[in-house]
Amino acid sequence: MSAQASANNNRSEVEQIEQIKAADWTDMDLLTRDLAGELLDTEIDAEEQRLTAATDDPELSDEQRRAAVELRERRIRAMREVRSGLSEQPDPAATSPAALN
Repeated sequence: MSAQASANNNRSEVEQIEQIKAADWTDMDLLTRDLAGELLDTEIDAEEQRLTAATDDPELSDEQRRAAVELRERRIRAMREVRSGLSEQPDPAATSPAALN
Protein backbone atom coordinates (compact mmCIF):
# COMPACT_ATOMS: atom_id res chain seq x y z
CA MET A 1 0.00 0.00 0.00
CA SER A 2 1.35 3.41 -0.89
CA ALA A 3 1.96 6.11 1.71
CA GLN A 4 -0.89 8.16 0.23
CA ALA A 5 -3.34 5.27 0.42
CA SER A 6 -2.30 4.59 4.01
CA ALA A 7 -2.80 8.24 4.93
CA ASN A 8 -6.26 8.20 3.32
CA ASN A 9 -7.22 5.08 5.29
CA ASN A 10 -6.06 6.71 8.54
CA ARG A 11 -8.13 9.81 7.78
CA SER A 12 -11.30 7.79 7.34
CA GLU A 13 -10.73 6.21 10.78
CA VAL A 14 -10.36 9.57 12.54
CA GLU A 15 -13.48 10.96 14.17
CA GLN A 16 -14.85 13.72 12.00
CA ILE A 17 -15.53 17.12 13.57
CA GLU A 18 -18.84 18.66 12.65
CA GLN A 19 -18.23 21.87 10.73
CA ILE A 20 -20.57 24.79 11.12
CA LYS A 21 -21.38 27.14 8.28
CA ALA A 22 -19.69 30.16 9.85
CA ALA A 23 -16.42 31.95 9.45
CA ASP A 24 -13.76 31.60 12.12
CA TRP A 25 -14.27 35.21 13.15
CA THR A 26 -17.70 34.38 14.59
CA ASP A 27 -16.00 32.89 17.66
CA MET A 28 -16.81 34.83 20.80
CA ASP A 29 -13.20 35.06 21.98
CA LEU A 30 -12.26 37.80 19.54
CA LEU A 31 -10.79 41.04 20.75
CA THR A 32 -13.53 43.67 20.68
CA ARG A 33 -12.91 47.34 20.02
CA ASP A 34 -13.85 48.09 23.63
CA LEU A 35 -11.33 45.59 24.98
CA ALA A 36 -8.67 46.77 22.51
CA GLY A 37 -9.32 50.33 23.71
CA GLU A 38 -8.91 49.29 27.33
CA LEU A 39 -5.64 47.53 26.52
CA LEU A 40 -4.43 50.60 24.64
CA ASP A 41 -5.37 52.84 27.60
CA THR A 42 -3.24 50.63 29.85
CA GLU A 43 -0.32 50.72 27.43
CA ILE A 44 -0.61 54.50 27.01
CA ASP A 45 -0.42 54.92 30.80
CA ALA A 46 2.62 52.63 30.96
CA GLU A 47 4.32 54.50 28.12
CA GLU A 48 3.68 57.83 29.85
CA GLN A 49 5.38 56.41 32.97
CA ARG A 50 8.34 55.31 30.84
CA LEU A 51 8.44 58.80 29.35
CA THR A 52 8.64 60.33 32.83
CA ALA A 53 11.33 57.85 33.82
CA ALA A 54 13.39 58.67 30.71
CA THR A 55 12.99 62.39 31.33
CA ASP A 56 14.20 62.03 34.92
CA ASP A 57 16.98 59.48 34.29
CA PRO A 58 20.25 61.10 35.41
CA GLU A 59 22.33 58.40 33.67
CA LEU A 60 21.20 59.48 30.20
CA SER A 61 23.09 62.06 28.21
CA ASP A 62 21.11 64.97 26.80
CA GLU A 63 21.13 63.32 23.38
CA GLN A 64 19.96 59.97 24.75
CA ARG A 65 17.26 61.67 26.81
CA ARG A 66 16.05 63.66 23.79
CA ALA A 67 15.92 60.49 21.64
CA ALA A 68 14.10 58.53 24.36
CA VAL A 69 11.57 61.29 24.92
CA GLU A 70 10.96 61.68 21.17
CA LEU A 71 10.44 57.94 20.77
CA ARG A 72 8.04 57.73 23.72
CA GLU A 73 6.05 60.80 22.64
CA ARG A 74 5.75 59.49 19.08
CA ARG A 75 4.56 56.13 20.38
CA ILE A 76 2.01 57.75 22.71
CA ARG A 77 0.66 59.90 19.86
CA ALA A 78 0.28 56.85 17.61
CA MET A 79 -1.49 54.84 20.30
CA ARG A 80 -3.84 57.76 21.07
CA GLU A 81 -4.65 58.07 17.37
CA VAL A 82 -5.52 54.38 17.15
CA ARG A 83 -7.49 54.66 20.39
CA SER A 84 -9.60 57.53 19.09
CA GLY A 85 -10.34 55.54 15.94
CA LEU A 86 -11.58 52.65 18.06
CA SER A 87 -13.92 54.96 19.94
CA GLU A 88 -15.42 56.30 16.72
CA GLN A 89 -16.44 52.89 15.35
CA PRO A 90 -18.72 50.58 17.33
CA ASP A 91 -18.15 46.84 17.25
CA PRO A 92 -20.17 45.19 14.49
CA ALA A 93 -23.11 43.16 15.67
CA ALA A 94 -22.11 39.63 16.54
CA THR A 95 -23.39 36.98 14.18
CA SER A 96 -24.23 33.53 15.35
CA PRO A 97 -23.83 30.43 13.23
CA ALA A 98 -27.64 30.07 13.17
CA ALA A 99 -27.94 33.45 11.46
CA LEU A 100 -25.72 32.25 8.63
CA ASN A 101 -27.80 29.19 7.72
